[in-house]
Amino acid sequence: MGKAALQWTDEMLASLGRETDAALAELWGTTAKTVNLKRNALGIAAFGHFQWTPEALALLGKAADAEVAAQLGISKASVVAKRGELKIGSAAGSAFVWTDEAVALLGTASDAKVALQLGLSRLTVYNARLARGIAAAPRGRAAAGGSSQE
Repeated sequence: MGKAALQWTDEMLASLGRETDAALAELWGTTAKTVNLKRNALGIAAFGHFQWTPEALALLGKAADAEVAAQLGISKASVVAKRGELKIGSAAGSAFVWTDEAVALLGTASDAKVALQLGLSRLTVYNARLARGIAAAPRGRAAAGGSSQE
């Protein structure tokens, strides 16, 4: 006799991250792992992990989600989830602007490293590099400015 799948209500979903997974699991008659998996799938930070202050909430929708996440030290998914919960739209014009300085970084290090530096996804950097015909940085070598071995 298998256990029936938990039926998630809007009220339950709204409670995720507002109390510990274990406390919610006990309340709902399920396991903390089940609650944890659902919370993580929705990009909701664990209870006590990050407290949304009025200052943090004020950032939502004013800048790109990735930028807000980096500023607050939390995941982009947590920012997106909180913005969605509060029905705040994404920042207008929050698309990344490729300045000359940002373009100059393309191909100087791995796409992943450049992405981290710019607060973008690796795929965004990869696509930008390809669109500009810039070769990938050589594997296993230091970024531009390293010693030349000719």
